Amino acid sequence: MRTDMTKAALTRRRFARRPEEVAAARRFVRGGLTRGSDAWETAQLLVSETVTSSLDQSAPARGAGTLEVGYAVVGRRLRVEVSDDGGPARLRRRIHAVRSAGGRGLELVRALASRWGVRESSSGRTIWFEVDITGG
Repeated sequence: MRTDMTKAALTRRRFARRPEEVAAARRFVRGGLTRGSDAWETAQLLVSETVTSSLDQSAPARGAGTLEVGYAVVGRRLRVEVSDDGGPARLRRRIHAVRSAGGRGLELVRALASRWGVRESSSGRTIWFEVDITGG
């Protein structure tokens, strides 16, 4: 039987929309996982990428805002949601040069997450992903 992760109660925390908060968001989610589990490293990477994407895609005038990170472990699956108050700027796929140092975060999410997606509205967006936990 498959559990509907979208209805799981998430443990949530708000962070200032600043690059130095990426590491704090990663530690927050890491605290809910068993160290050494198969999902531990993957989850940390994907939290970094989704929070960074939220920072990069935000409307510049809203740089003083916040973002919220939530996670839940249900059964053998971790769900993480990163929500921002960045307004109506739509998430977009960008083309990057081969030698570009950045811009591949959501490609990593697509490759490593069991499931992922984006919910957008006029008040912001939520990037979410799920990772299967098979060890630990």
